[in-house]
Amino acid sequence: MKLVSIIIPCYNYGWLLAETLDSVLAQTYSNWECIVVDDGSVDATRAVAEEYLHRDKRFRYVYQENKGISSTRNHGIRLAQGEYYQFLDADDLLAPRKLETQVAILEAQPAVDLVYGDVRYFRHGNPDALSRSFNMEDEVWMSKLQGQGLVLVNQLVVRNEMVMNAPLLRAELVSRVGPFSERMHCMEDWDFWMRCAIADANFQYEDTPDMWSLVRIHPTSTSQNNDRMVSFMGEVREQLEKSLLKINAVQALAINKAELRAIRGRNAVYNVERGSLALGARLFWQLARESGRYGYYVHAMAYRLRQRWRKE
Repeated sequence: MKLVSIIIPCYNYGWLLAETLDSVLAQTYSNWECIVVDDGSVDATRAVAEEYLHRDKRFRYVYQENKGISSTRNHGIRLAQGEYYQFLDADDLLAPRKLETQVAILEAQPAVDLVYGDVRYFRHGNPDALSRSFNMEDEVWMSKLQGQGLVLVNQLVVRNEMVMNAPLLRAELVSRVGPFSERMHCMEDWDFWMRCAIADANFQYEDTPDMWSLVRIHPTSTSQNNDRMVSFMGEVREQLEKSLLKINAVQALAINKAELRAIRGRNAVYNVERGSLALGARLFWQLARESGRYGYYVHAMAYRLRQRWRKE
């Protein structure tokens, strides 16, 4: 049996970590190591992790000063000894047969680099009520990404189509693509999946409850306000543009440029509305220069200014 390295970054989730580690213990696939990387927690994370270390020698625990989620995952990668990697957030769960099912697929299909399944969301304290979407309205959002090359790049550039816990991937793929970007403040997973696709990784989706990853919704879930998320998405897309230029991904570049313009437009409006007029004007001017639509963006800027003045 091939060894699976389960990498769990944890920052002040000691109150939920035990449930996550219990879901690891419940796996029907037994040849795993679980590395809990504590990113400078000041709660009970260490105590909870050490309790599981005493219960099962397959658990490992390491502490680092607070450096952020990407640094924490990368620390786990450096310690991992497995042939396959499972990333798992410290407040989430895995279906009991997830590792068994996904290892079997990767073993049977050597050309596949990454296999993933669907996600189900649940509210903290109510694990039996599952939804396919974060808003708990059971909306389908996750696409079935299959294959490799530009077709995959063109799909994934539209938006992030996977949650962090969904895939099982080969350690060799991580070595080929490189670690998570520690420059990213958010959406580092999307950046990573895009780099996998650009590196010609072969993705496979399987639709079975045995492969579900279970994402918990609670008051301290990692969800940012909309304005910050727009800003972070801009960071990711600016980095993507550089990578897509290198492989001459014409269609993906066009999609990314259009999305970047939309993000910059939202940022321009946001800054004008909150009173950062100089920054808002600069962003409107940048949009005008890039698109050549000077009249349109001058009128847009003037309209937003009038709206702001009417509110004052």
